[in-house]
Amino acid sequence: MQACGARRLSRIQTCLLLLLTLSCFSVSAEPIDHQLPEGITYCVDPDWMPYEGIRDGVHVGMSAAYIELLQQKTGIQFTLVETRSWPETLQFLQQGRCQLTPMLNRSAARDEYLEFTDVYFRSPNVLVSLREQPFLQSMENIGARSLAVPEGYRLIEYIQQYYPDTQLVLVEHEQAGLRAVASGRADLFIGSLYSINQQIQQESLYQLKVAGWVGLEDELRMGVVQEHKALVPVLNSALASISEAEQIAIYRRWTQIDVLDNTNYTLIWQVAGSALFIIVLLSVWNYRSRNFNRRLQEKNQQLEQTRTKLELAIKELEYLSNHDPLTHTYNRNHFDQSMKRQQRRQQNDQDAFCLIVLDIDHFKRINDQHGHVIGDQVLQELANVLIQQVREGDQVTRWGGEEFVILCQKTSLHEAKVLAERIRQRISQQLFAESIQLSCSFGVAEQGAKEPLMSCFERADKSLYQAKAEGRDRICLAQPATTVLV
Repeated sequence: MQACGARRLSRIQTCLLLLLTLSCFSVSAEPIDHQLPEGITYCVDPDWMPYEGIRDGVHVGMSAAYIELLQQKTGIQFTLVETRSWPETLQFLQQGRCQLTPMLNRSAARDEYLEFTDVYFRSPNVLVSLREQPFLQSMENIGARSLAVPEGYRLIEYIQQYYPDTQLVLVEHEQAGLRAVASGRADLFIGSLYSINQQIQQESLYQLKVAGWVGLEDELRMGVVQEHKALVPVLNSALASISEAEQIAIYRRWTQIDVLDNTNYTLIWQVAGSALFIIVLLSVWNYRSRNFNRRLQEKNQQLEQTRTKLELAIKELEYLSNHDPLTHTYNRNHFDQSMKRQQRRQQNDQDAFCLIVLDIDHFKRINDQHGHVIGDQVLQELANVLIQQVREGDQVTRWGGEEFVILCQKTSLHEAKVLAERIRQRISQQLFAESIQLSCSFGVAEQGAKEPLMSCFERADKSLYQAKAEGRDRICLAQPATTVLV
């Protein structure tokens, strides 16, 4: 008999099932040292589900399952030391009151008192906002918004280093951060996707949504105090021996938490009691069986509908992660990935490669005279012109504001100039929204031998500003790269 409580995945969890690599282990040929300590104490984040937590004095979550496997594989007895918060856990580790913590990120501050194993689980970090707020895509678009972060998290070091002007709101834990956004005390919250998804469901904070991705990914390891650093290779060997099937089982057990319907325990007891009088109550039992099957079919239909919606959500999320929502051209995230792939190919590929950077002349004047709605419409129409004029294989990216970049593979500088001139003339011949006539300035650069692509981009960008300085509505070619970087 199938269980009455059929389960389904939440929308965000299933989207990330396709984006996440579950197996993050590095294979080690080192044998497990048999000279092991008989036991070791450890402490965890008491409230970071589904990764780890403490419930009624018991360690639960994914890290608990890994601890259980390591105990079987190494013979070491792991003993939990309870703490009340993550900052207290870090304090216990520094004081030696516990000797290991099973799931955390490495940072410069933690390197001072911990030795780390290899990465064995990865997870993305995301931004969370109210549903009515715009999709921000990344940290670069936060602006003056306030950002809630749990105390003691490595994310604080990351934000202070790379986004020092961000207004931080320190909270006790992730639930407090999500509630701060829901109540308006903070504009955004930053944290791990899986735990955020679970907290939103448990707290019924359905007014919240994922508003963007954070470049810093959780690379979860085990941390061991310096006194027991000899244990690290033992743990690495044991972690490497955990099979992919065991890893997937752990992931599914602790992430599939969204229940379609609650089990009807009253019905179960009625059926069990009816079994004692099955001869007399056979007709009643058959009726209830048919009713149960009918409801089960209805739930299966609901699950199939949910699966279809999730597939559409996956496609939508993939599209949003790579495209600008206004112009539907590629965004900077996709541009960065394309540049990295091109840089890797450059080592074995001698074909020419060019970048065309273009910018609308006097675009601020359009916004001031006609308003931002018309300005957005002009950007959309210009993007359509670019897509129609470029060749197959060229990539059009909205770099930001009114600036676009065209990636031209297997293209010489002369060919790129011809393409830019064709686009410039087409723009000058078209009337845009509100009969606005546009002109654009262009900068074109060809990548030099072994030249980093970002250096090529900077030369193209400087040529764009040269075109602006020389009177706009023209094309300037970048000088060849003068320095060869190996």
